[in-house]
Amino acid sequence: MRYKMKDFAAKHGLECGKGCVWGVFGGYHVHIRYAPLGNPRCLVTVVARAEGKEKQLEKFLEANKQKLAISNYGVIGLGLMVCPKFTGEVFARAENILTALTAHLKKAGAGGADVCPYCGQPLGGEGVMTTESDIPFRAHEECFLRALAGARAKDAENAAKPDRKGLGAFGGFLGALFGAVLFVLTYAWWNFGALGGAAGALLAYFLYRKLGGKDSLFAVAYCGGAALLLSLAAFAFGLFMDGREAGGGFSEALQAVAAGGAGTAVFIIDLVCTFLFIAAACAFNYRACRRGRRTVEDGMRRL
Repeated sequence: MRYKMKDFAAKHGLECGKGCVWGVFGGYHVHIRYAPLGNPRCLVTVVARAEGKEKQLEKFLEANKQKLAISNYGVIGLGLMVCPKFTGEVFARAENILTALTAHLKKAGAGGADVCPYCGQPLGGEGVMTTESDIPFRAHEECFLRALAGARAKDAENAAKPDRKGLGAFGGFLGALFGAVLFVLTYAWWNFGALGGAAGALLAYFLYRKLGGKDSLFAVAYCGGAALLLSLAAFAFGLFMDGREAGGGFSEALQAVAAGGAGTAVFIIDLVCTFLFIAAACAFNYRACRRGRRTVEDGMRRL
């Protein structure tokens, strides 16, 4: 029987939320986010006051990376974040990781649920439930308000940065062009190039933002449109090369497609998959856009 999120929560007295579980485990506020199709699929967070112990904690995580089956980790301002490997029972693995992490944090003297993670002073039964990056924990109200003010200032600074749409569009074009080249190559090798379209849309959006363009619906639409147009151009070039090999040209290839049979089936499959794969890549880009447009303040609130 699978060890599910609700089983893990019931065993340790934790709260279940939408795609997550949270509460106090081993004396520390913990949060596990699980999304089967997410990236990462699972993210385990332990809230701890670990100022001055960052290097020691990173050394522990690196030394135990294989033993705990961790694919990635990070020591952040409010504690630790780790990603379990994409194998086995997710919550059984998360349970093992949390058991090891909380034990090591106690041994290292990192403050747990009984201290404010912002200032490191004991809560003494006081404090309020808050969230940062949507991770719930208890903290002094005044400390949380100071952190919230800092987040608002940072958000305002980011919002004031210019949106370099021109450079972003150039980057998006380069990404889509790379996808078109990949389309031609895979079409030549396997007679199927649709994956190049998806790669082009994803790389286009990445380069759009890398060169200074901001997350926006325009960016998602532009990168998807550029990838689609260049992929269709690459498809037409592939058909032309097929016609050349048959002793004709583009018209020869179109006649082979119109004649029915295997040639028609391959053409339809490649064309339909090109649209579907690019649409899937655009959906992924849209999710990235929504995440990118979230401000620091969006993940901070008093519960």
